[in-house]
Amino acid sequence: MRLISGKQLFALVATAITLACSESPSGVSTGNLAISVSGLPGGTSADLVVTGPDGYNQGVAGAQVLTELAPGTYTLTAYAVTVGSAVYTGSPETQSVAVNGSTTSATVLYSSGAGNLSITITGLGTSTDADVTVTGPASYNRSITASETLTSLTPGTYTVSAQDVVAAGGTPHTPTPASQDVTVAATGTVGAAVSYAPPSSGSLNLSVAGLYVTQSAQTFANGVPLVKDRNGYLRVFGVANRTNTAAAAVRVRVYNSSNLVVSEVLIPSPSLSVPTSVDESALSLSWNMPLSGTFIQPGFRIEAEIDPTSTVLESDETDNLLTPPGPVVQTVPALDLTFVPVIQKQHAVRGDVGNVTSVNKDEFVALTRKLHPVAAYNTAVHAPYTTTTNDTLQADNGNSAWGTILEEIDALRVAEGSSRYYYGVAKVSYSSGVAGVAYVTEGAAERSALGWDYLPSGAAVAAHELGHNWGRNHAPCGGPAKIDNTYPHADGSIGVFGVDVAEQTLKPASTSDIMGYCEPKWIGDYTYKAVMSYLISPPPSASVDAAGANQGVQPCLLVWGHVRDGKMVLEPSFQVNTRPRLPSRPGPYAIEARSEEGTNLFSFSFTPSEIADAPGARKSFVFAVPISATQATRLATLQLTGPYGRAERTRAQALTPGAQFNAAAKADPPQVRRTAGGKTGIRWDARIHPMVMVRDTDTGEVLSFARGGDVEVVNQKSEVDLVLSDGIRSSVSRILVGPR
Repeated sequence: MRLISGKQLFALVATAITLACSESPSGVSTGNLAISVSGLPGGTSADLVVTGPDGYNQGVAGAQVLTELAPGTYTLTAYAVTVGSAVYTGSPETQSVAVNGSTTSATVLYSSGAGNLSITITGLGTSTDADVTVTGPASYNRSITASETLTSLTPGTYTVSAQDVVAAGGTPHTPTPASQDVTVAATGTVGAAVSYAPPSSGSLNLSVAGLYVTQSAQTFANGVPLVKDRNGYLRVFGVANRTNTAAAAVRVRVYNSSNLVVSEVLIPSPSLSVPTSVDESALSLSWNMPLSGTFIQPGFRIEAEIDPTSTVLESDETDNLLTPPGPVVQTVPALDLTFVPVIQKQHAVRGDVGNVTSVNKDEFVALTRKLHPVAAYNTAVHAPYTTTTNDTLQADNGNSAWGTILEEIDALRVAEGSSRYYYGVAKVSYSSGVAGVAYVTEGAAERSALGWDYLPSGAAVAAHELGHNWGRNHAPCGGPAKIDNTYPHADGSIGVFGVDVAEQTLKPASTSDIMGYCEPKWIGDYTYKAVMSYLISPPPSASVDAAGANQGVQPCLLVWGHVRDGKMVLEPSFQVNTRPRLPSRPGPYAIEARSEEGTNLFSFSFTPSEIADAPGARKSFVFAVPISATQATRLATLQLTGPYGRAERTRAQALTPGAQFNAAAKADPPQVRRTAGGKTGIRWDARIHPMVMVRDTDTGEVLSFARGGDVEVVNQKSEVDLVLSDGIRSSVSRILVGPR
C-alpha cells in the first residue's frame, strides 16, 4: 500500500536536503544519479521516488542530479501524474541503476495515450548538423539536427527522412537509410537510427578543417579568448573526403606578432587514417601538441599543413595549408590569494587548526590553475585566526556557523586593508555536506571565501567558491540554490570539450561545470569567458572615492554585522587605520551613527552581501567608514534599520540580559599569559569590552575577533596588540605576554 505520494514525500524531505557545495574528502567513494524527465506538459511536476542503500528514500519532481550517493543499487519508481482529465504514465515504471563512484544516468518518459520516438544519429562527428525531418499524423513535422527523443506523439506511422550533408572540412556524407517508416504505439518508446557515412571510393583529398588552442575550454570556432603567458594545448583537425588508410603528418608553425616563426613542429599521424569529419570527442581524432605560454602573446598566430612532405597521393595538393587569423589574447591580472588557517574554539576533532601551510597551500589552487583563466598566482598563508563563536561548522549549516566565520574572515581582511582575496581554511568533523561558502559579487567586488581543509577535494571547493567571488552563480546541476538563469545548458554541463593542459586529457562536453554541484567537474566556455571578463574589468572596489580613485589608509570605523532568519545583528565596532570600504549601492538597510547629543555623524543605506552555498537565509555586511579622531570621541550610538526592524549598539553593551552600563565602571586590565603549545591566553572583562580584536604586533594581522572574555591565540611573540571595543569605541593596548 502506498500511503504517501512521491510529490508529498519530496515536500517532506526537501528541508533535509543539503543544498550546499558538497564534496567528499579523499578516500570517500560516492556517486551521482542524473535523472532526466520528459513528456509532461510545461510546468507539471513528475512523481518519482528513488530508494537505495541504508534506507535512502528521495522524492524527485523533475530533472535532477542526486549527488554524494553511497555506492549500491538504487530503484527509481515513476508514479502516474494527472493533468486535467489526462493521466500521464512514466516509462519505465520501475528501473534499477547501479551507482559506483561516478555519474549514472536514468531516464523517465511520460506519456498520456501517446508514444515516444527516439532517433539516434551517428557518423557526423561533433561539428556538423544532420538534416533529418520527421513527419506523421495530424500534420506533424519536425526537423532535428542531432540525436533526440520526440515525446507525446499521437499513435501512428511516422516517416524519418534524412538528407545528404557536407561535414566540416567539405566532405559529403550520405545517410542510411534515407527514409524509414516507424510505427509509434500509444505507450512506450520506439527507436530509429540514421547513420551518415562519407564516400568509400574515388580520388583522395586531404585538408585542414580547423584548429584551436585551448587553455581549459574552447569552441571549434575559437570563441574563447586566450590568456597571455598561460600554457595551452593545440588541436588541429585534418579531414579527408572519403574513407582511407592514410597516415598523414601535420606541420605546425607558430608565428609571433612580427610574423617570425618561433616554433615549427611536425606532428605524426595520431591514427592509421584521416577522419572524414571534425570530431572533438577524442584526442586521437586530432593532431595535438602542448603550446608554451611564452608563445601565447598578443598578435601570435598558427598555421597548419597536412601531409607537408606529400607522402600521401592526393587529387589536390593546394588546399593542405590552413592559415587562420591569430586568436584573441588577453592580459589577465595575477591572482593574489591569502589563505587563513581557522581555529574553531569549540572544535574537538582531529585538532583545531585548518590544515593549510606554506608547504601545501598551492594544492588548494591546483584545480583553479587548471580551470580558470589566470596565468600567475601569488599565494600566502596568514597567521592562524581563532574564532570564538561557540558554534562549530556543521554539514547542514544548521547553526549558521559557516556564515559567522566567513563574516569574520571578511572583517579581518577589511581591517587589514588588503586588496587580496582571503580564503579561510577550516577543519570539519564530517565527510559530506557543506564544504565551502563565499560571497557572490553583485555590485562591488567581493574577495572572501571559506572552505574545508580536505585535499584533494578542497581544491575543487576553492575553485568553486572563487567563482562566486568572481560574480558567478550556480550552474543548474545537483540542486543548488541561486541558479544562474542565463546558464546555456539546462543540465549544467560544460557543453564544449575541455582539455586538462597539464595532464593532456580530454573532458567530455557532458562534464558538469565547476559552478554546479555534480561530479565530475570541469569548466565550460560560458563560465570561463565570464570569469575572464570579471578579472580583466572587475566592478569598482568599495574603497574608491566618488572620482573613482583608490583611497589610502586612514582612520576608519569597522562597522559589521548580519541578517539571519529575520534577526538583525550589529557586531561591536572598532577604530582601525585601513582603507575605506563603503556600500557600493543603496538598499533596504541603513546604518546611522549618532553622538551623545544626538548629532548625526554619518549614515548610509546599503544592500548586504549574499552568501552562496550556505543553507539558511543569512546576509552580511562589513564596512570601513572614514571617521576623524574628533568624530570617534563623540560616537555614542550605532543603529541598524531594515525590513526586520532595528538593532542598536551603544557603549559597553553588556553580554548578560538586563545588565546596565555604569559609566564610572572601570575594567580590570586584560590578563595575557603564555599557554601550552606556544599560544597566548587572554582574559578580559567582557561586560565592559564585549569584543577584542587581537593583532600581531609586527604584521598587524588579525589573530581573533574574540568574544566572551577568554581566548587563546597562536602567538609566540613577547607582546600582543589588543583593540578593546566597548561596543562603539575602541582603544589599543600593546601588552607583554606574561609567563605561564
